[in-house]
Amino acid sequence: MDPPTTSAPAPATTVAEAWATWLAYRCCGARPLRASTLSDYRCVWRCHLAPQLADTPLHALDGAAIARAVVAISSAGVSSRRLAKVLIPLRACLRWHYRMGSFDRDPAPWFDASPPPAEERNILSIAQVEQLIAAFPEFYRPMITFAAYTGVRLGELRALTWDGIDLEARTALVSKSMFLNELQPSTKTGFTRTVPIPSHVVEVLMGWRDACPSSPEGWLFPKPNGRVLDGNSFRKDTWRPAVARAGLSPKLRIHDLRHTSASLYLQHGATVREVMEIHGWRQMETALRYLHTCESLNVAADRLSVARSAVNAPRPAEENAQSAERLPAALHNHII
Repeated sequence: MDPPTTSAPAPATTVAEAWATWLAYRCCGARPLRASTLSDYRCVWRCHLAPQLADTPLHALDGAAIARAVVAISSAGVSSRRLAKVLIPLRACLRWHYRMGSFDRDPAPWFDASPPPAEERNILSIAQVEQLIAAFPEFYRPMITFAAYTGVRLGELRALTWDGIDLEARTALVSKSMFLNELQPSTKTGFTRTVPIPSHVVEVLMGWRDACPSSPEGWLFPKPNGRVLDGNSFRKDTWRPAVARAGLSPKLRIHDLRHTSASLYLQHGATVREVMEIHGWRQMETALRYLHTCESLNVAADRLSVARSAVNAPRPAEENAQSAERLPAALHNHII
């Protein structure tokens, strides 16, 4: 008896079916999409792409159809930065189908190849960091201190446990993250890293060790009741009021502490490679964004003025000659 035959799944005929197939594939494999990325992609499809492209036949999709979708999404009030992020998964979806042979045209030319606009970064000075820390309730000061001087992301902060902290070696093991209230088995980039803890932060943690609420999980920075810190509630009820009390920009985000950490490390002598290791970056371009802050550029410009002054400074012999030349004029003025 012949084995039962099974028909292969029908190829995608619409953009909606193509998207569903690609997203299902991206949730598998050795490095599936993180929960936060998957949530964002679903939101992108539901809010922006589906209303414009869901029923478009895949064979009819071309650059003009993409352009019409871009115009419609932009006309709805979507910022240029958000629009760039909307197009990233759409381009990835279509290129995947092209590589798989289910789409007969390379869609790359249909998308603007320029990178999305860089996000605004609010980088604090050390004085501003300390001002911000002082504006927080005492319970949260250790966490803000740790975040500002180590550059650990909020999701990673929420997932840190005491067993990953070595106060003697002054290191923190960052291997997990928190999305909403679900513990994720890896960091945002999928790599575990060991972060050095500055000595003054170690002193803060030594005092915090006795005051930290206990929990079965051993959270390093829990809520006062010992449960895992809720990111959204913290932003609304604690972060924003503290920023206001500190007199800092209301646009300051928790993630800006990560930007601040990278900038401060570079300003105070760390190499780009060291900053990459500390912050878990794999691409040099990411770290280089923080090397050229306005303050550092001003310092670089001032070096030119110092160099010019050194070149133009009169030599001792020249100084004596100039003094001799000035003397008669001075005496003449005195006589007159």
